Amino acid sequence: MTDAPAQRSNAQNAELSVIIVAAGQSTRMEGLDKLALDIGGRSVLWHSLEVVDRSPLVSGAVVVTHQTKVADISESITNGDFSTPIRVVSGGVRRQDSVRNGIEELDRAQIASEFIAVHDAARPFVNEDMLKRGLAAARHVGAAIPVVRLKDTIKRVEHGIVVDTPDREVMFSVQTPQVFRAEILRAAHQTVEAYVTDDASMVEVAGGLVATFEGAYENIKITTPSDVAIARAIAAGNGSEWTYRSGSGFDGHKLVEGGPLKLGGCEIEFDMRLQGHSDGDVLLHAVASAVLGAAGLGDLGGRFPSTDPKYAGADSSTFIRDATLEARALGWCIDHLDATIIAQRPRLAAYVPDFEANIADAIDTETDRVNVKVTSTDEVGAIGQGEGIAAQAIVTLRRRNVSD
Repeated sequence: MTDAPAQRSNAQNAELSVIIVAAGQSTRMEGLDKLALDIGGRSVLWHSLEVVDRSPLVSGAVVVTHQTKVADISESITNGDFSTPIRVVSGGVRRQDSVRNGIEELDRAQIASEFIAVHDAARPFVNEDMLKRGLAAARHVGAAIPVVRLKDTIKRVEHGIVVDTPDREVMFSVQTPQVFRAEILRAAHQTVEAYVTDDASMVEVAGGLVATFEGAYENIKITTPSDVAIARAIAAGNGSEWTYRSGSGFDGHKLVEGGPLKLGGCEIEFDMRLQGHSDGDVLLHAVASAVLGAAGLGDLGGRFPSTDPKYAGADSSTFIRDATLEARALGWCIDHLDATIIAQRPRLAAYVPDFEANIADAIDTETDRVNVKVTSTDEVGAIGQGEGIAAQAIVTLRRRNVSD
């Protein structure tokens, strides 16, 4: 368990606390970490966190994840500048063990509410309306689950032979968030030890009633790689929900004697280096400047002045990280970045994959959102004579529109 960052309560009279279950191993994702996958400019997990943070219904939340991810997710949440208290705790062997850990963490953190919603992090398209519908339904009988009608005919099969065709009209597909009165969910987890696949089943086993409310067909669960393509298509179809901004950045430095050359976060064997107050990495400077510009945060010199001794010899990747964090604090995320290095020497094409990987790591996005090119001036001008290297970058940021 990690301590929560200093955060403000989202609403004094909020009725709902949320447990986001993210403790799975992604065993069907062919080695991909589905929580970190980019869906419409946000990670899968980040979609749920944003809904929780913006909802006036929610008093606080707990993310339950695999113990190996606790530190990284905690750091991301701390840097995300959320206003709602969000804790992170490690999960258990079974899903129900993970939810139980989440309940205990809500109690430890004194995140009190009348109702608890349990939501699968692998469902990135939860929204405020779903939380409202779930809360309204749970008020009547104490527990409620989102459902959608089945579209396909269902067959019950034994040993490869169809033995029954259930009536599709009474069959529903169950989703999350599932909403419960806090005392009902706690009691179910204290008394039921049998394996169940969701918390509603646990309440049923304990003898409780479970109501239903309208889910959404787009509220899919990402379980296999094919689901990722579907989720990205859904996110693309919601494009009107986003505002876009672009920014450009440019930087150039003189080459001086004495290597290695620091460029794009790489140390390149060369007999010259870029002169600068920091490490002189013109590519990273251009990228950081573009991010700041797109987010309306001024320029690189104003944010990281060359007159400040603390930036003497600084690793320029810190400039990108800081610029990206400031942009994210305003709700922006990186949609795409395109950069060009202008250099006569040394030859840099072989380093492009490393440049792209380093930039993607610094701005915490996937490499397919970063493109780096190398060109020369064919010996024209100071750069063409090998006196320096320059770089320019264009970045597109995206921010989800928030309805009043």
